[in-house]
Amino acid sequence: MVRILENLLILYYVFYFLIDWTFMIIFMKSIKNENVGFTTDDKFADFPVSIIVPAFNEEITILHSVKMLLALDYPNYEVIVVNDGSKDNTLNILLQNYSFSEINKSFEEIIHTEKIKKIYKSDNLILIDKENGGKADSINAGINFSKNRIICTIDADSILDEKALKQTVQPIINDENVFVSGGQLAVANGIQIRNNKILKSELPKNIWVQWQIIEYIKSFLIARYGMSKINSIMIMSGAFSVYKRRDLLVIGGFLTKDNDSDYIRKIASNGSQTICEDMEVVVRLWRYFYENDVKAKAVFLPHPICWTEVPDNPRFLLKQRNRWHRGLAETLKIHKTMMFEPKYKMIGLFAFPYYFFFELLSPLIKIFTLVFLIYATFAGLLNQAWILLTVIFTTLASAIITSLSTVFIEEWSLKNKLTSYDALRYKTGKDWVLLLFVSILGDFIYAPFKIFAQISGLKDFINKKNEWYKFSRKGFGKKE
Repeated sequence: MVRILENLLILYYVFYFLIDWTFMIIFMKSIKNENVGFTTDDKFADFPVSIIVPAFNEEITILHSVKMLLALDYPNYEVIVVNDGSKDNTLNILLQNYSFSEINKSFEEIIHTEKIKKIYKSDNLILIDKENGGKADSINAGINFSKNRIICTIDADSILDEKALKQTVQPIINDENVFVSGGQLAVANGIQIRNNKILKSELPKNIWVQWQIIEYIKSFLIARYGMSKINSIMIMSGAFSVYKRRDLLVIGGFLTKDNDSDYIRKIASNGSQTICEDMEVVVRLWRYFYENDVKAKAVFLPHPICWTEVPDNPRFLLKQRNRWHRGLAETLKIHKTMMFEPKYKMIGLFAFPYYFFFELLSPLIKIFTLVFLIYATFAGLLNQAWILLTVIFTTLASAIITSLSTVFIEEWSLKNKLTSYDALRYKTGKDWVLLLFVSILGDFIYAPFKIFAQISGLKDFINKKNEWYKFSRKGFGKKE
């Protein structure tokens, strides 16, 4: 039995290792050929955008976020801020800083949402004040009100480069089969803003933030970019993604417990919901397209075009990662019929099994592996030197991925002369060495912490908890 378990675990980790390095090879081979060329403004004008900003208790960041959104380089767009029953000063801050006029709130409620109280307008800025219904409900309210061809969702605590919207809409213009486009997130903690632009920033000193910078590069950028290249990506970050409005309407919008659209009733039980609406809506779009024999493509962009504040202490980080893992479990449960189903192509045959075995079950398997190794070692069934060499090898392999990815990102950013390059946190040799050291240290401290957070998320999923666990924001550093 011990040998059987040993072989199964070896097989699991060999596949894990091969998949990670396959993604890394795809990343290194493809990113050099990525081009950030834009079409003409006339063409962008044919794809008007509604940027929907769900806001609940965002008084710290909302004003700076809205100012940056209104300064984007895009010929035809509107910003729709949806105040989701905030209990702080979010609504008043906006009302005091912009010359709003109250407008007629009568519009077609295609997707059911909580009650709309008032709607205000100031040029291309719209403010919807509604009763609390959650992030997904707020986005749906914005979709109902919008009439534009493209829907962009962005968190109220995120900030964009002025060309970010063009970068993200461009794939949809280039290929009519693209139904969602999104990009790499960068850590915003400690950045400074001047005239609505990000200044050059240094690597944060907080080690919890440093670990997340590494994670955003290695776990999110490399894996999602690789999956995008084989057309099997199942998640676009809710912090900043772009969709076609018609697609969102046909599948019933973002999932809420009160959403009563025909397609949601068809595929999900009554009252189904998730706290990670960004993953679920992408999976549901894939499902709809393949069930209706429609060609579909999801595109992940490798450059950091959106900055978001991350938790800077273990308490808030634990809550966030708990929520992410619960959301993953909820989405996989809702769409479980897609698993190993050939008609869903790479989503059903690769992406779904990958997220189930190597993401959802990963913390359980890692804990079992540790217990197994301890037992087998004390029982004299394993060679301690072999175990030590394995740990050293996997740690070095992880560090190599971190170092290679940062080098390639820097090289690619310089080649394309992105304005966002000034906000990268790993431009110097000192930064690179520090991130490398922190990456190795994280394998022994941050990795176990993440496993604990994911296990707590699975526990809450089993107990059907639905708390959002929102962490306190500190804002975008010093504003000059």
